[in-house]
Amino acid sequence: MGRQDEALRVAEELLADIELKRLKASEIVLKASRIARLVGHEELSAFLAAERNGYTGSEAKWIKRAGRSSGNDDGKFFPQSIAKVEAGLEAAQQAITALQGGGNYSGDYIMGASRDHDTRIAQQALTASTWSGIAGQVVAAIYDMVAEIYHELLFSELQATLFADTQSKVDGSLAEASGSALEKIERVSDRLRDGDPESVSQALTTCRRLIDSVADHVFPAQAEPYAIGEEATLAVGSQNVLNRLQAYTHQRGIAKGHRDRLRRTLADLYGRCSAGTHADVTVDEARFVFLQTYVSLGEILTLTDYGETEAK
Repeated sequence: MGRQDEALRVAEELLADIELKRLKASEIVLKASRIARLVGHEELSAFLAAERNGYTGSEAKWIKRAGRSSGNDDGKFFPQSIAKVEAGLEAAQQAITALQGGGNYSGDYIMGASRDHDTRIAQQALTASTWSGIAGQVVAAIYDMVAEIYHELLFSELQATLFADTQSKVDGSLAEASGSALEKIERVSDRLRDGDPESVSQALTTCRRLIDSVADHVFPAQAEPYAIGEEATLAVGSQNVLNRLQAYTHQRGIAKGHRDRLRRTLADLYGRCSAGTHADVTVDEARFVFLQTYVSLGEILTLTDYGETEAK
């Protein structure tokens, strides 16, 4: 199991632990620390480190979010670690239980003794409330951040699955379109990793040749123009690469709006690939050109016939 899969599993488990109240706050902090370490979440790691070790005063953001401010606008806060907060809560609750047993008061001091007893219960109740509030705020903050991480991981997993499925279809289609297509893609990847201007230029040239090879596969060059409507025709000779791709999408019965989008995308990519051999293109731009070329060619190679009615 990879780190991302493990983080997703632990995050889902921790959210259930919090919702079902299966763990104490200190246990939740430790379990969340594992998630933060697996995904490298710096903010969550900083928050949990303060909760494990206690606050120094420099963590203003987390002091507020954990409900640790005194509430008197005097800058004071409760710096105790979450373990000490839990210990303080438990001690206060035990004191309240002991005091609730009452006492046998008699004589002249019964009223004073009774008031003192009630005051002590109230003080312990206030202490318990303070510690309980902090523990609850800490758990709530962790829940929010872990839920966000969980959904990000879930979306990332979905993206990876969708991309893997699409890549499998596209790679198979490209292999059929040209025996050297996947080899070309490997060379593009190697060159873009190099990052030097000459490698970028060669990578874009390879992208352009990949478009050429797909056009040759799906719609070989013809001497006669291709009729794309009652009056319009397209020249589909060996040099008319983009026209041949447009003719292919029309031939497959793809709707005009869809055809036009593909035509514009491929025309832009073909132009940028050609410009890459004559002008400076950044590595980042070249990578995006390659990805868009790969996706667009994959879309063309995996087109489904829609029928003549759609092509009008």
